[in-house]
Amino acid sequence: MSCAPTRQTPKILDEDVPKVNLAYQIQRIEIVDNRRNVSGGEMKIPTLSTPKSYTKHSPAVTVEHRQEIEGFCRNNINGSGPSVQAIVILVDAYKEFSATAMTERERGHVKMEVTLYDLATDKQLISCESTADFGVESRDANQEKMEKIYRYSLRQAVYKCFKSIAMSSEKE
Repeated sequence: MSCAPTRQTPKILDEDVPKVNLAYQIQRIEIVDNRRNVSGGEMKIPTLSTPKSYTKHSPAVTVEHRQEIEGFCRNNINGSGPSVQAIVILVDAYKEFSATAMTERERGHVKMEVTLYDLATDKQLISCESTADFGVESRDANQEKMEKIYRYSLRQAVYKCFKSIAMSSEKE
């Protein structure tokens, strides 16, 4: 989180989240949305915000969101080890906008569970839960930056789960 307001999208959103390289062969990825408060369409960001302006939006899982999650999963599995199916469950995920007298804050929040199932035995190999939260302050919030923040939060949540799985595998 930046202390000083910025007019541009933070560079971190354009950088790749680090790779984990899990030792599995991913065959299928299923994304399940367990949220009850999903909203269609774009988030409404006020053109002129006032102090204490606040909006929270839980976007439906789009094709682009699925591609973001699936692409990140596939890029972090190195193709060795057992063939698996990954089930990614969105427990909570939203975009949030708020404002003060001086700045506007855009935030992405994602809570997910990832479970890997061995396709040969149909048994659960490992499961994890993670939460990713990322926000920026600026003088002018916009849809494009908000979407970048949200997608970055999706990638971070998968990364945290995969990192947890990798650490669990190392201990065994």
